[in-house]
Amino acid sequence: MKQRTISGIVLLLILVGSLVINIKLFNLVILIAALIGFNEIFNIKYKKKEYLVIKCLAIINLIILLLNNTFYKLDVGVIVTFLILSLTIPILFYKDNKIYSIVDSLYVLGIVLFLGLAFGNIIYLSNDNLALCIFIFIVSFVSDTYAYLGGSLIGKHKFTEISPKKTIEGVVIGTVMGTLISGMYYYNIIAGLTIAQTLVLCLFLTILSEMGDLLFSSIKRHYGIKDFSNLIPGHGGILDRFDSILYVSLGLYLIISII
Repeated sequence: MKQRTISGIVLLLILVGSLVINIKLFNLVILIAALIGFNEIFNIKYKKKEYLVIKCLAIINLIILLLNNTFYKLDVGVIVTFLILSLTIPILFYKDNKIYSIVDSLYVLGIVLFLGLAFGNIIYLSNDNLALCIFIFIVSFVSDTYAYLGGSLIGKHKFTEISPKKTIEGVVIGTVMGTLISGMYYYNIIAGLTIAQTLVLCLFLTILSEMGDLLFSSIKRHYGIKDFSNLIPGHGGILDRFDSILYVSLGLYLIISII
């Protein structure tokens, strides 16, 4: 727990420090985190040199998605079309479809789209609405921290087989505290909604935060790994730390788009 706490503080200092120093530096940190995260999940299945070209194409597409609406404004349909073409056409050049097939291309496509949209929204909001960008991290960090503390201190009942250490008590405490604390931030700093609307929004995002954690746990369980990497002591890899953040980012993007 001590190692996890120290690593969490260091990560928080990097994020907050880069944000205070310069927005562009923060964007660079998020961009690097996205690329490391992609490398982690890509390497679960594809480590051989035969996949180097695919990996490079995927990274190019990921960067295009990450920086869209920040340094340029390309139509999302154009980006997705280029993504599909660049990652499916290579199937024709692999003699053995067991190496790279349509299933593999869809896997890589999904990774790029998911990470590109989620991390890309964080970068976009940091330039367009910094308060909302910070809100994403508050929802995730608060719910995750209180879920961990609640589970460690009073957790007795297992919540799901997907993540054996996650308890019902921890999930309830994380959801309640995440909703209340992020709600106070949103209502006082961002504003624009009633108290009831704010709490509903924060509850929805807090639940998504918990789901994000579980969904990435299911990926690790499927591939038989404990963590995506050992980059962050006590936490694992970038995706082990950003799993819930990414789902909160997508959820907020959906709400903003609808409203």
